[in-house]
Amino acid sequence: MRIGYLEASAGASSLTGAYARLEGGARLRENLGLFAFVEANPRERMAGAGMRWTFGW
Repeated sequence: MRIGYLEASAGASSLTGAYARLEGGARLRENLGLFAFVEANPRERMAGAGMRWTFGW
């Protein structure tokens, strides 16, 4: 089972122009993970953290 990830992306928005985003996370259990991200564009900088719970039948 993989327990972590790192994702980087870049793109362009018609509202804010170019942007870059970096996100990383770790899986604590099979269906529960934590993640954090940073994102920047010419107008603003953002950072955040969250929890991801996956489920299915």
